[in-house]
Formats: sequence, C-alpha cells, structure tokens
Amino acid sequence: MRTHKLLIAFILMILLSPFSKAQTSKNASFSSVSNKIDKEVLKQKIDSLMSIEVGENQAGGAIGILSGDKVLFKSAYGLMNIEKNRAIDGNTSFDIASVTKQFTAYAILLLAQDGKLDLDGDIRNYLPQLPPYKEVISIRNLIQHTSGIASTDVLRLFAGLPFEGTWNQQMEIDLIMSYPQLNFAPNSKYLYSNGGYSLLAQIVENVSGLKYSEFLKKNVLFPLSMNATFVNDNPKNKISNCATGYKKEKENFNQFSSNEDTSYGAGNIYSSLNDMIIWGQNILSQRFGVNDYFNKITHPYNTLINGDSISYTYGFNIGNHKGIKMVEHSGGNLGFRSQFMIFPDEEIVLILLFNTESINTRRLAFKIIDILLADKLVVEKTKERVAVEIEFEELKPFEGNYQMPDGMKLGFVLEQNTFWLVLPGNEKFQLHAESPTKFFLKDFNAQCTFIKSKNGLVNEMIWHQGGEDYTAGRAEEREPLSYEELTLYAGNYFQDILKAEYPIVLENNILTLYTPSTFKTYLGFESVKLSHIGGDKFLTDRLGMIEFTRNNTNQIDGFVLLDVGRLQNIIFLKH
Repeated sequence: MRTHKLLIAFILMILLSPFSKAQTSKNASFSSVSNKIDKEVLKQKIDSLMSIEVGENQAGGAIGILSGDKVLFKSAYGLMNIEKNRAIDGNTSFDIASVTKQFTAYAILLLAQDGKLDLDGDIRNYLPQLPPYKEVISIRNLIQHTSGIASTDVLRLFAGLPFEGTWNQQMEIDLIMSYPQLNFAPNSKYLYSNGGYSLLAQIVENVSGLKYSEFLKKNVLFPLSMNATFVNDNPKNKISNCATGYKKEKENFNQFSSNEDTSYGAGNIYSSLNDMIIWGQNILSQRFGVNDYFNKITHPYNTLINGDSISYTYGFNIGNHKGIKMVEHSGGNLGFRSQFMIFPDEEIVLILLFNTESINTRRLAFKIIDILLADKLVVEKTKERVAVEIEFEELKPFEGNYQMPDGMKLGFVLEQNTFWLVLPGNEKFQLHAESPTKFFLKDFNAQCTFIKSKNGLVNEMIWHQGGEDYTAGRAEEREPLSYEELTLYAGNYFQDILKAEYPIVLENNILTLYTPSTFKTYLGFESVKLSHIGGDKFLTDRLGMIEFTRNNTNQIDGFVLLDVGRLQNIIFLKH
C-alpha cells in the first residue's frame, strides 16, 4: 500500500462532454518549484540513480515529474520487451494495477455529480443480486475500504486459483457473491479490498448503462486525449506498444504477467507515462471533470463509527514524507509496479511505471523526492538511546515468556550476564537497558517496558514498535500437548466456499498445515507449523493465529484463521 498537457483540441472536447463543468484552477499561480530547479542537474541525478536500478538489456520503466502545468522531468529506462530488444518510451503502456482505483473512484464521483447515484446509498440499490448482508453497505464504504467485503486477491490465493490463469469480471463478481462473509461490520474498520472496487465497476455499468471501459473512454480518456490508456477487459483485444511484465529470478528476467486476467475496477488499466502526465496535470489544474476533486482526494474525514479518521480518500492514501504532505497510491501486479504521488502543497506530481517486480517503486519515488525537494524536507532526528548499567539481580523478575495480542510469545532470558529477547524459532537479540524497566534493541527499532505491580511482581510487558504499543501478559507455563492430544487436531480440512483443501498432518510431534500451490508460487511457502498457545488456539509461523472449533460432542470439527491481512475469520471444516 499514490500527470497533463491540455491541448487546444481538448478544450473543445470538454465543452461537448456531458460531464464537464466549468471549473477554475485550484491556484492561478502554480508552484514555484519548477523555477528553482535546474532541469539538467535533476536529470543527471535521476539518471545516476536509475543507472543503479536498471542495467543494460533489462526490463525498466518510465518516470515523469510535474510542477503545476510544467513537465519538470520525463525519461524512460530499459526495455519494454527484452526478447525483442524494444526500448521503453513515453508512449509505452504499462499495467498500472491498483493505481486504477483512482479512475474507478473518479467514475463514481462523476455519476454522483450528475445525480445518478448516492454515495451514501445502499449498494444493493445498484447491485440487487448481492448476498443479503446483515448491515447496509454504502458506495462510500466501497470507495474507502470500510465495507468489510473480502479482498478477491486473497480469496483467490486461498482458493488455490493461480493469478496467471483465465480470470474475467464475471468470475470476479461470482467469487464475491459466493463468499458472503464480511470481515467486519461496515464502517467499523478500514481494510483494503480489491473486491470492493470490482463492485464499484459494476455499479458504474449498472447506473450508466455502459461498460466500465466505455464509460471511462467516453467521459475521461477521450476528453483528456489519453489515447494510450485502456481497460484490459477483453482477451480478444490486440494490445499494441504494451510492455511485457518480468520477474527477476537470480540474474535472469523471466516473463511474468497476468494477460489472461480481464477483470476490472480494482486494476487492469494500462497507461503510458505521457497519458499519466495528462491525468496529473488535470488533477492539479481541475479544468475538467469532478468538481472540487483536488480537495476531495487530499483531505481525509471521519467515516468510521467511532469517529476515527482514515487516510484513504477516493483511490488515494494521504500521508507524510519527511514533513511534506503527500497523496499517493501504489500499484503492483505480476511483472509490473507503479507509483502515483501528489505533493499538494508543492503542486508536484511524481509518476513511476515499471515492467519489473525487482524495483520497489515507492522507495525509488522517495529517493527522487528527496532530490527534488531537498530544501523542504524535515528529517526527524532519531532519538539516541543510551544504555545504562543494571545489576544482574534486578533483571531476574523480567525473565519468562509474554504473550502478545496475536498469540505470539516473546521470551526474555538471562544468559552469561546478558539479557536476551528470544523470538519464536529461538532467534535471539540482545536487550540494552535504558532505565530499570525499559529496554531497547540495537538490531532493529523496537523497545519494551516491564510493568511492576505494587508487590514488585512483573506480569505485564508493553512492546513498542512502529509507533504502536502492544500489551503482553506473562504467559502461563504449561505442559506441551502429548502426541495423543495432537492427533486430535490432525486431519483434512476444507474451505467449502472456496473449494480448497488444507490438510493438517502430525509430523515429528509437530502439527503442519499444508496450503494450496498458490502459496508456494506467490509467497514462497507451502506449509506452516503450528505451535500450541493454550486451549484450542495455535500460532502459525506465517498465517497468524488459528483457533480450532468443536461440535456438540466436544470433537474437533474445524478451525478459523483469525486474520491474514485482507481476509479475516476464514472458516474451515473438518471432513
């Protein structure tokens, strides 16, 4: 888990568009950044940076930078097709993956602006065939990932459906229809969902009477002269000047793309650098389309039931980079990576389109912004932690295991006058005292604080990492389960909706859960080990906590995977 040259001809197209509105520019005087930048120096620095990222005869990408209505930088690197030795240029089309979501949200906003739908209306008013969810889900919930609808990419992973295989919009909608279980009550949480955006595309079609691709072409792409941009929704379409996606394996670049996937809404728009420059310029100028669009995408507002503000707006995440506000979205698909960033206060847009998985486009984007806005960056100084001496005897009350909220156990042991953190798998890291009860690690940025009760006992620890605090209680020491007890959990389990089998086998006194082949292909593992943490709860080494369920006769009849990111509380039954 983000740019447009308006031609004279485009002005005529705007006037003829049924969705055009007279709009004034957000700011008559564009950012002065372009006046301060030496374009040749900027090019030299970015070219130097890219010489490290993209080697000779390798897959690469295209980069563009806008400052207001001016193009500060535009360049291409590497090959769009290695086998044919074809170089990337400004008109090369790339799979922009999830950067597509801003176009889907834009289409919804156009329809809302024209009075054809209600953003806060029940989605069943527009998609009556949906399962009977217990609570009302609004269009806005879909846009902002607060619907609770499962993300289809993870559903496909757990169903064992390969991402290179044939997949179309009907299959995508059928999968959503077949899995009526919500991750949570609508509007209670934020959780990214590709399924939600696939449904938004269906709403566009049902409300407009046009195919999603036709609606975008008529109301966005054609008026903006984005001639190299299209929705890949038909396997019979002949795609010209399109980059081939690659995955780097050892020293070789192998073709790796999802050409058989023609689903849309969450992804599957292809676009070129030149077209994305046009799109970025229109966002900054607000000359066409959705009223007050710039303000909509750059300002979050409270949407959750508890009043918390989320950072996701209309296909964009709002964040901060070294003191500079940014609005962004990443895209990633088999063989492709993309990044679209707006720095609203500086009126800067940064676009990265790549046809290789070996480049972290977000990290690369930050390196470029650090060059471009070096004089505006506010680099927070890392707090220098100073170790203090603690008597060995004072550390003994902290020894033991503490259970984190997700079930993981952290161990703390004293060995050879050294205090150690022991992670699952017996990986050890030295702890350094910052105070009599607070400790830090030098190996990675994390700290822990032990809580002493009035009687001096320590039964609680707070783990500090990534800006979050996690309270862990002292874990009860328990006898390991016997072989006979472990056998009760072994067996064949099925996710009936997804039609996938997940055997659990007892091997060398350890329970192992085996996953479909998709896990090996895309995540690099084919099984997970289970470690008992109490009752019928186990912790896996890769899929979080698993809790077994029992029937009326107290026999194990299934299990639930509690949280695997974009999918929660997945139910499996023992057959």
